[in-house]
Amino acid sequence: MKLTLALLIPIILSLALSGPATPPALRGGHPVSAALQEEAPAVSSQTLIEPGARVGPLKLGDTRDRALELFPKKEEDQEWNNSCGTTLDWVDSQNPTGHGDLFIRLNKKGKIFQIESATTRFRTAEGITTFDHADKVAENYKDLRAFTLLTPPVPALGDRPLVYWIDKKNGIAFVFAYYPKEHKRYIYKIIVFEPNKTFCPEEETVNSPKWQAIPSYKLEPPPELAPNLN
Repeated sequence: MKLTLALLIPIILSLALSGPATPPALRGGHPVSAALQEEAPAVSSQTLIEPGARVGPLKLGDTRDRALELFPKKEEDQEWNNSCGTTLDWVDSQNPTGHGDLFIRLNKKGKIFQIESATTRFRTAEGITTFDHADKVAENYKDLRAFTLLTPPVPALGDRPLVYWIDKKNGIAFVFAYYPKEHKRYIYKIIVFEPNKTFCPEEETVNSPKWQAIPSYKLEPPPELAPNLN
């Protein structure tokens, strides 16, 4: 898949990445300031992230045809297969805040089992969206479990392992990347999946040795899992 990142973050401006394990998100954007986030429009049914159910008009259980009806394929959009099924990457190129991505995951029967929003177009009922900080999630979501994905570092995501806060019972996960300039984590994407069903982190499965539990609400893996972190 084509994974070109054109970001406002200085360390990423000249970066061009390829390979299915490298996320093509954060296109033309960077962690958004609190002031800008406060100007976000009210959440509507077309932009709502509903745990265990939908992202905007697209629902879990919808077909591939329905996904393409709602998000018609453009030249820059991508598609690939992995151990979890098929992923459609719809590029949110018309987002005034900055380009992002909507990842739509289909099982072998062609039904959507996971939707991942890496764009500020969509947000939860509490207003949480891409680029928000973790404290906003912690204030609104209780009993989340934390995990990290120990894949090779990706400069576009801060050269640190991704961290996931997950509510498996309700079917929502918040994925945090690292922003070196602020020395903070921010939401890279929000994932909706069927409650208590299969969940696929990036190109891996939860059975992968790269998928490791960490203490709840922590934002960095412990030294024994990631000894090279500063």
